[in-house]
Amino acid sequence: MSQPEARQHQPLNERHLQQLRQELGCYSETDLSSPVHREYKWVVMDESTDSPVGVVSFVKLDLEQRIGRIGYTISKQFWGRGYGTSAVAELTRLIFTLSDTERIEAECSVHNPASWRVLEKNGYHLEGTKRGYLEIGGERVDHHSFGILKDDWETLIDN
Repeated sequence: MSQPEARQHQPLNERHLQQLRQELGCYSETDLSSPVHREYKWVVMDESTDSPVGVVSFVKLDLEQRIGRIGYTISKQFWGRGYGTSAVAELTRLIFTLSDTERIEAECSVHNPASWRVLEKNGYHLEGTKRGYLEIGGERVDHHSFGILKDDWETLIDN
């Protein structure tokens, strides 16, 4: 995303919509079970306007242990409208239903409480803090580490 506010908590480079579309051309949402393909990205769309509002991603970190990591960025003008929560809910559902992943991890800046809430609302548990985890704007920034197990997610959606 090209807005500095959307990048203030993540080490992202500025991208314009055309660049993003070109990058996303190599990803497919239909092969989450692939033992070879390890990285996936999707654009989050506003259904009423068919406009892009953000990006979500999934990376298979450890194929043997079936661990993955998600990421998400929502453009500033769409903050506070539930897009992040909905996108993470759908991404989590896709991962646990279309792949053999048993654990999903996510990190977010300690300075980004809205991102913590997105994860908490979706059943992710705070597991600790990684000191100096990422360099953002020339400074090392601590990040909270969250995780969810497939068994926990299944219990959550059954209730």
